[in-house]
Amino acid sequence: MQTIQDIRNKFPEYSDLSDQQLADGLHQKFYSDMPIDEYYKKIGFKPEKLSGKEIAIDYLKSLESGVYKGASYIPGFLGDIEELGERFLPDWMTTPVQELVTGKKVDPISFPTSQQIRAKAAEYIPQLEQVGEYQPQTKFGEYIQTGLEFATPGLASKTKAARRFGFGLGLGGGGLYETVESISGSPGVATGVTVPAMLLSGFLAGPSTAAKLAERSLKGVDEKQIADAIKLEDAARIAGVKLLPGETLDNKMVAQLTEDVLKSDQGSAYIYEAIKNRPKEVESLVNKQADLISKMPESQREVFKMISETAKESIKTARKTRTNKAQEAGYKLADTESLPPELIFDVIDGIENIPAPRTGPSRKKLNQIKEQLIAKKIKDKETGDVTIIPETNINNLSSTYKQFRKEVDASNKDLVTGGDRFVLQDLRPKLFNSDETGALDMLGSALNTNKNFADANKKYAELTKTLVDVVETNVLPLSKKNLNYTKIEKFVFDPKNAKKSDIKETFEALNKQNPRATMEIANVYFRNAIENSIGLNKKGADMAEGFDFVKELLGKKGKKRENFLTVLDHVADAHNVNRKDYKVGFENMISILERVGRISNINKPGFDVKGIAARTLVKDLALAKTFNPLVRLSSKYAELKAGNSLDVLGNVMMNEQSTKLLVELGKTNPQSKAAINKLVQIIDSVSPFVERTNQPILQEQMTLQEEQIPLQ
Repeated sequence: MQTIQDIRNKFPEYSDLSDQQLADGLHQKFYSDMPIDEYYKKIGFKPEKLSGKEIAIDYLKSLESGVYKGASYIPGFLGDIEELGERFLPDWMTTPVQELVTGKKVDPISFPTSQQIRAKAAEYIPQLEQVGEYQPQTKFGEYIQTGLEFATPGLASKTKAARRFGFGLGLGGGGLYETVESISGSPGVATGVTVPAMLLSGFLAGPSTAAKLAERSLKGVDEKQIADAIKLEDAARIAGVKLLPGETLDNKMVAQLTEDVLKSDQGSAYIYEAIKNRPKEVESLVNKQADLISKMPESQREVFKMISETAKESIKTARKTRTNKAQEAGYKLADTESLPPELIFDVIDGIENIPAPRTGPSRKKLNQIKEQLIAKKIKDKETGDVTIIPETNINNLSSTYKQFRKEVDASNKDLVTGGDRFVLQDLRPKLFNSDETGALDMLGSALNTNKNFADANKKYAELTKTLVDVVETNVLPLSKKNLNYTKIEKFVFDPKNAKKSDIKETFEALNKQNPRATMEIANVYFRNAIENSIGLNKKGADMAEGFDFVKELLGKKGKKRENFLTVLDHVADAHNVNRKDYKVGFENMISILERVGRISNINKPGFDVKGIAARTLVKDLALAKTFNPLVRLSSKYAELKAGNSLDVLGNVMMNEQSTKLLVELGKTNPQSKAAINKLVQIIDSVSPFVERTNQPILQEQMTLQEEQIPLQ
């Protein structure tokens, strides 16, 4: 028997190969049908045992080599296919079509093979040559190298899920290939076993029906919608409420998918388990938010009393604020400022020309006004004639104007019905009227000829409209004894009668007088909404009652919502906290609870009995007419697979991050997974085989014939 040393002595040209490489090369070329351990014994070769450090180095080098080779397969597999064809197909099948048709020689288009790509890379980085040619020294190293050769092309996908799938498919195929090749010694046999196994694995582990359903439901959903939905789901989870994908995503297809899964026998159990505590979660959330406004009052009577007293003070405060701001704007004029005398004479003449009885209340009132417009009367001692000196000081004239303006307003509102302040009804329009032609309207016009007074008067009118009138209109009802929820609701939240600016001015006045009143007004309304909408369903737990609460709180239109958030701004002021930070919890609560009424069958989990029964009957009748067992089997398989998809989707929707998982399942898996499956199958069925049947040690260095190396 020729030993490994005999072969070395006879063929010194192989001195650059180690004993291991030489033995393995001879076995692979000439004796691959013999178990390798038996072959080692016949040639007297004992593989050297490696140290722990050498084994670790072997594993690392095997890993590097496997990844490097596998990476080269991606750009090189077209060339590998071409080489495979040149090697095994007849010439006419590899001849370019143009040459076959014309008969003229045409240079074929050649693609670089994996080995050629690695050779080119080694020209720039010489160290890569050793990486690509490394032969593992251990059995596990061989598995590492081969597994990663097959697995690395699977990393070419764009999505994480598909990369994970492709890598796993290739790794499994590589492990199988190495096992079969070790036993059989034949790359062809290993390929013949591995490729069908990988095709089957790829089919079974490929895109599921659940993933395809999820993908279809997500058609047209853009990235911003998805990001917003995931953000909302996270906020709901923090708030303690479970939302479903059909609720978080503004998409009818996703809502329909959620409804169908909820309707099914397979998926409903998961979803019901996830949302069965929702009514309690909603109640807990809204009460938590109510407590942020104010704790539950011990006595609402005391609340109303406090609001009533605060309301009265707020009216006084509003009026005082108006006066102060108007005075700052110019009402406090210097006593030296005056109007031309002729303007006042015109006003006096207008008063004298007002028709009125010679005696009586109206004449008395006219004389009173005229006297206040006269500064001095000078009587000529000789003639007895009286000379009138009109009042020209603007401050004095302004006081007269405002005095009689108030008396007319009070008489119009029936606030005074007699006495010195009362003005008879027929006299009122002759002093002040909408056309501003009354006698005292003339005085107002005269005063407004002074710029400072005009600016102050404008500010006074503006504050009367935006502050005093608003506070009196809205707060005055609260100062009465018969307070109730309806009046408070109308005061603050009725979209027809309340404007954002009204609420703003009102609560600013309330907050100055008593911040607690602001909290309690918001608190009473908020808790009233809870009482009117939460836990009132007599049929049992209502999974959509959060939506009813929001509808009760905010109404159907956006204005009521805007009003409520304006109230919260002033509640934040009353608490002396940042408005934006304070409203975050309420805005999240509203956004979350607005979604919980979207799924039409949310209160009816289970399966569609009528629909399933009808489909089953039709299918059974159709199957009864066929004797083909394959048709029956495929029908049952389809039924099982469809049921499994609903089970998978139900499980996804149960998860606390269901929106994110549904998107991962449907938006990133099916297309990418199918594509990487196809790519891995193509590459791993060609390149590894070409690699192993085109080793340099076999084709270039092993030129011996079998009869030259007899073992006996």
